[in-house]
Amino acid sequence: MDSTARSTGNLSWRGILLKDNKPISDIQSYRVPFPLPSQLTIEKLETETICPLNVLPSFQISPLGANPARVAEWKRFLTFLLTYRKVAYITIAGWELLINPPAAAEVISKQAVVVSYRLRRNFVPACSYVPIEPVVNTFGVNYAQNAAVPILAPAPAPVPAAVIQEKIKSSSFAQTHPSYLETLGQNHASWIFGALAELIDNARDAKASRLDISIDQEFLKSANSPIPVLSVRDNGTGMTHAEILRMISFGHKKPDEDDENLIGRFGVGFKTGSMRLGKDVVVLTQSAETRSIAFLSQTYNKGNEEVEIPVITYRKEGGWMEFDLKAHSQAEAEARLKAVKDYSPFNEYSIGSRFAAFGEHTGTIVCVFNLDRWGANYALEWDPKGTESERRLKRDIWIRSRRVRTRPSQMTKSVPLDYSLHAYLEVMFLEPKMKIYIQGTLVRTRRLHKSLNKTKVLKDIVLGKKVELTLGRSQAERDVGNCGIFLYWHGRLIEAYKRVGAMLHSADVGRGVIGVIDVTDVMRSEDGVGVLNNKQGFQDCVAYAHLEDWLATMADSYWDENYDRLTVGRKDENAVYTPDHSWVQCNRCLKWRILEVGIEDKELPDEWFCYMPPFRGSCMDPECEADAGVVTVGATRTYAGVGPCLQEKEDMEHSTTACNSTLSTKELSDASDDNMKSKLVKPPVLRRLKRGPATTSKGRQSAAKKICKGG
Repeated sequence: MDSTARSTGNLSWRGILLKDNKPISDIQSYRVPFPLPSQLTIEKLETETICPLNVLPSFQISPLGANPARVAEWKRFLTFLLTYRKVAYITIAGWELLINPPAAAEVISKQAVVVSYRLRRNFVPACSYVPIEPVVNTFGVNYAQNAAVPILAPAPAPVPAAVIQEKIKSSSFAQTHPSYLETLGQNHASWIFGALAELIDNARDAKASRLDISIDQEFLKSANSPIPVLSVRDNGTGMTHAEILRMISFGHKKPDEDDENLIGRFGVGFKTGSMRLGKDVVVLTQSAETRSIAFLSQTYNKGNEEVEIPVITYRKEGGWMEFDLKAHSQAEAEARLKAVKDYSPFNEYSIGSRFAAFGEHTGTIVCVFNLDRWGANYALEWDPKGTESERRLKRDIWIRSRRVRTRPSQMTKSVPLDYSLHAYLEVMFLEPKMKIYIQGTLVRTRRLHKSLNKTKVLKDIVLGKKVELTLGRSQAERDVGNCGIFLYWHGRLIEAYKRVGAMLHSADVGRGVIGVIDVTDVMRSEDGVGVLNNKQGFQDCVAYAHLEDWLATMADSYWDENYDRLTVGRKDENAVYTPDHSWVQCNRCLKWRILEVGIEDKELPDEWFCYMPPFRGSCMDPECEADAGVVTVGATRTYAGVGPCLQEKEDMEHSTTACNSTLSTKELSDASDDNMKSKLVKPPVLRRLKRGPATTSKGRQSAAKKICKGG
């Protein structure tokens, strides 16, 4: 075509689309946002998923029908974009045009397509195109190869930024501005450990068996000084190129089903967590065949109008790791790697050493730097790593302010879980299956529901959903005046020390009583999962309101039953509530084992295995399940509108262990009356560890193993 044609009012345009100095098609548009040259040259193709197409303004182009050969070539070109989900890049002066793949499932001869546009980053006048490696496609034209062909027509004067911003404001498009990264971090503004928990959740979802959290000093070249870097490393499955792109994307479609084995659901955890902990984060991940680096940075994006996230992927070729040219070009990978080196404490050598630590295994390292500050200091405070001789010392990471989270009627300020990472991770998971290390020292995780005294398990049905609440006494919590319910969702702690019932009205009621419940099933509904996306609370919904009422009834009944023994009498004031059972976790198989009477886990080495005393067994032995000292009660009354027929059926399935010792919820509630207490028949212990002949150490070991094997 000849030259640019303009009409009064809107800009109409005709021209030719080129690739490798070869014409693809004559094209036209009836509404372009600024003057275009008569020839547009495609420089490169990029994967659609890493292009911000949904936030950019756009216009349409379509082929002219004068030349049948070129129309046919246009169809082949669009078919290529559609098949491989590619975006064609064109640069003119200060602008970058992105030809989108067709939206239709099948391309027709005169298919129109959308062209997005944006200002070029760090625009330098004149033609400065970077060549990329050629990739030959199946229909003859080398669309993936860049030929540094300058624009033949004189470049038009760039449109002022104010004009284009006005066009964007008046359109239906939205931009992801770098300031949004700071906004994401405010999701965990009230509690920084909630941000760190998001990274821990990702490790558990990746089926990691070991997690290391540490803060070390790394040298930042741009600042010419060492800075602290928070590292969260796991030995999970790692991420492929597509998976890491999904992780860094700003939200994605929620899963159709609520998988109880996965915590991640909302698609924002990594962004909200890392941006609360610091301004910049580098992710290093190794899958079975690839290594990838992603760089999410407020510092790198400072001054930009849109967020850019450099991603570099290597693919294993024989014994070598080389750039994956299917994910990006050699030049693009090198440019992105340079951004990581210029704006982070890592270069190719330090990155290589971290990948080398994985060996042939998979895993992920998240490195956060430019950490969040609290006054003149960092929001986090930490112990330096110790030597081998000091590794049994409990090293920790704290919230510097040592603030305790606000809870109704809570009087004590001694709640280590709120400001000690070690204390939080001890009970973060209902069934801990990861070995977690802080600053090189092991966190002795606990199964909270199995570490209580006078344990009672209450089973019931709320809104047609099964619930199981474990209530018991804790000496440590009683000493500091704590109490409440620990609510888990997908096995992950959401709310701690939630006061219900009479606990809300008095700081002394319920002192030392702890409840544990997983609410995954009862909080699941057609509208969602009922948990907030920061995973630090639940939505205000009907199910949660009914659950609170039920928890209040159960907790009050337990307190009324045990009130005298808990608080009254001088003898009880000096009582020590020893857990019904003590446990230890094998460092290899991660199974839990019951300890002998009189032995505590603190007496055992950090690296404890099943073959060691006191268990002296094998990792092949099944995990221990202890019921001795635990009372299981199945409620039999109708709750929250559940019909008696359904209730009877659920009770048969859900309360088989209660047998004839079942007490009704109403009876438990009425037990607050001292006269009624004498009329109730207390349920017997279901199973007890027979200690008659097991008086010797060998006898106790045999009895403990018998419980592990279901005897």
